[in-house]
Amino acid sequence: MPRPTVVVTRPAGQSRQLTEALQGAGLDVLSFPLLAIGPAADDAPLRAALARLDTFALVVFVSPNAIAFALDALAGVQGAAVARWPAQVAVAVVGPASIAALAERGIAAPAYRVIAPAGANANAPGHDDTVPDAEVLRFDSEALWAQLDPAALAGKPVLIIRGNGGRDWLGDRLREAGAQVEAVEAYQRTLPEPTAMQWQAVRDHLRPGAAPHAWLLTSSEAVRNLDVLARQHLSPQEDASLRQVQCIAPHARIAEQALALGFAHIQRAAPGDAGLLAACLQWADAYAGPAPSSLPGPSAPAAAKPAEAARPAASAPAAVPAMSTKVERVTQETTSSSATPPPGAAPVYPAQSAQAVPPQGAGHAGAARPAARRSAALWALVAVLVVATAGGFWWLQQRVDHLTGELARRQQSNDALVQESRVLTRNAQDTVKELQAKVGALENQVGETRDKQVALEQVYQDLMRNRDDWEIAEIQQLLTSAGQQLQLTGNVQVALAALQSADARLARADKPQYNLLRRAIARDVARMKAVPDTDLTGAAIKLDEAINQIDALPLLSSERMLERSEADARKGAAANGGNGASAPAAASGTGPGWFTRFWDYLREELAQVIRIRKVDDAEALLLSGDQGWFLRENVKLRLLNARLALLSRNEPVFRNDLAAAQAMIGRYFDTKSRRVQGVLTLLRQAQAGAVTVQLPTMAESLGALQALKKE
Repeated sequence: MPRPTVVVTRPAGQSRQLTEALQGAGLDVLSFPLLAIGPAADDAPLRAALARLDTFALVVFVSPNAIAFALDALAGVQGAAVARWPAQVAVAVVGPASIAALAERGIAAPAYRVIAPAGANANAPGHDDTVPDAEVLRFDSEALWAQLDPAALAGKPVLIIRGNGGRDWLGDRLREAGAQVEAVEAYQRTLPEPTAMQWQAVRDHLRPGAAPHAWLLTSSEAVRNLDVLARQHLSPQEDASLRQVQCIAPHARIAEQALALGFAHIQRAAPGDAGLLAACLQWADAYAGPAPSSLPGPSAPAAAKPAEAARPAASAPAAVPAMSTKVERVTQETTSSSATPPPGAAPVYPAQSAQAVPPQGAGHAGAARPAARRSAALWALVAVLVVATAGGFWWLQQRVDHLTGELARRQQSNDALVQESRVLTRNAQDTVKELQAKVGALENQVGETRDKQVALEQVYQDLMRNRDDWEIAEIQQLLTSAGQQLQLTGNVQVALAALQSADARLARADKPQYNLLRRAIARDVARMKAVPDTDLTGAAIKLDEAINQIDALPLLSSERMLERSEADARKGAAANGGNGASAPAAASGTGPGWFTRFWDYLREELAQVIRIRKVDDAEALLLSGDQGWFLRENVKLRLLNARLALLSRNEPVFRNDLAAAQAMIGRYFDTKSRRVQGVLTLLRQAQAGAVTVQLPTMAESLGALQALKKE
C-alpha cells in the first residue's frame, strides 16, 4: 500500500524541521510553498524606528520572519555584525517559534523580558512545567493580549514589527488601552509561482486511485493563495477534487477561511510543529486502518506480545529511517508472516492423537501412514513457501537495484541534457541579441525608407500639378513678394512692376477664368500710378549731410574762429584798399603814413578780442567742453532717429525728432555762422521733401487670386 503524502505549504526554507519530522514518521512530503517572504519594499520607517529603539516600552514581533528581518536591520543601523538589543526594552511574541528565533539571536530570559502566550515558553530554561492542555493552547494575538498589562502600557510608546497586510487587532486593543502604538513593516508576503514539477505532482495525487494526501495550511493568506492558484492552473475537475482533499489547520481562523473557500474536510491541529506532526500521524493512522487481529489458539498470547512490543517502536519517529522504501516495508511484512504458523497447521496434533488412540494391529499401522504423508506434505509446502518468499525478496532486491541504476543513468543523462540546454540557451540568447540588433537596424532603415517614400510622393504630387496650377502659384508668389515689399519699404515702383508682370503673364495665357483677376490687378495698377512721387531718398541724403556737419558747427559757449573764407576776403579787401589808395598817393606823392596803418591793424585786432553779442538763453554760454560733446551727440541721435522714421514712413516720429534737433541747434549753436545756417537749411529742405502719402494695398488682387484658387 503506498504511503500517504503531506503537502507542506510553508514558505521555502522555513519548513525543514517539520519536513524531517514527517519523513522520520514514515510519511512522504511534498513542498508546495503558498507564500513568499522577502524584504519590505521601503525599510526606511523600520530603520527610523530601530534607531530610537530604547525609547519604546514594548516591541511586538508578529512572527519569526519579523524577528529575522528586524534584527538584521538593527545590526545595519548599529553598524555591528550582531544586533544588540537594549535590556530595558521588553519583547512580546505570539508563539514558540518566535521564542526560538529570539533565542538564536541571544535574546532570552532571564537576561531579557520576553512575553509570550501561555505554553509558548514551556521549553524555556527555568520555566514552569505546568502548561495548559494542548487542546486549549492558542498562539495568536488574543492569547498574547491576555499576557500583557494594558494599564502599565498606558501613555507609553509601543512598536509593532510585522509584515505587509495582516490583522491589526492587537494594535487596536493597545490604542484603546492608551498606548502610543507605531506599526512598521519588516518584510512582505507575496504570492509565489509554483514550478511545473510541483503542479504535476499535485495533479498526480489528484488522479483516481492515487495515494491519499493532506494539505498543511498554516495561515489564512496561504489558504487564499491556494484558492487563487488552483483556479488559475487546475482544470475544473481537478479543482473540485482538490477541495475534497483533507486539510490540516492549526488555528480556528484558518479552518474558517478554508471552509469559506470550499474546502470540505478540515482537521484541527494543536499549534506548533509538534501539534502538526501529531495531526498528520493521526490522519495517516486513520488512512492505514487498525492492525489485523490474531487467530484464536495457543499462539494468540504470544502473537499479542510482539505486537505490543512493536507499538512503542512505531510511536518513536526517531527510530524510523528518514527515507524508507517500499522494499523495506515488504521485507518487514514477509518476515512477520513467516514467523507466524501457517493456518492449516493449527488443528493437527500428531503426538496427542497417537496417545489418545490405542494400537489395534496392522490395520491401525496402515492407517498411520497417510497421517505421516500429510505431515511431510505440509512441511514440504512450508519449505516451498519459504523458498518462494526468498525468491520474491531476491527478485524485488534485483528490481530495486536495476531501478536505482536506471535512475542514476537517467540522472546523468538529465545532467548532460541540462548542461547542453544551458549552452544552447546561451547561444540562443546571443542569437536573440544579434537578431534584436539587426531588427533595430532594419527598423531604422524602414523608417528612413518611409521618409523617402513620403518625400517622393510629395515630389510626385508636385509634378502632377497642371500648367494652370503652376501659373497661379507663380503669380501668387509674385504678388505676395510685391505686397511685402510695399508694406516694409513703401516701394511703389516694385509693387507696380510686379502687378504689371502678373498681368502680362495672364494676358499671355488668355483664359476666361483669369478675367476677374486681371480686372482686380488693373484697379491696383491704377491706384499705384495715382500715388504722387516722394523723394524720400533725397530727404534721407540731406539728413545724412546735416549729421556729418554737426561736429564742425560752432557753439555759443566757445570762441568762434574766423572762417578761412571771411579772413581771406578781409585780407583781400585790405590789400585792394591799400593798393587803390597807394596808387593815387604815389601819383600825387601823398598817402597815409605808417602810423595810420598801425592804428587800423590795432583796431581790427582789438575788435576780434572784445565782442558784444546778444544771447537770449544764458545757459548756452555756460556749456563745458564735455557738455558740448554730449550736445552734439544728442543732436546727431535725434537726426538719426528722424532718418529711420522717414524710411519707415512714421511721420509723427520724423517730425518730432527733426523739430527737436532744430530747436537744439537754434538754442546752443551760433546761428549767425554760415555753417549753422546751411545745416538748418538742409533740415528744412528734408522736412519739406518728406510728404506723407497714403500707400495703397494689393488686397483686391490677392483676394481675387484666392477666389480663383478655390474654384
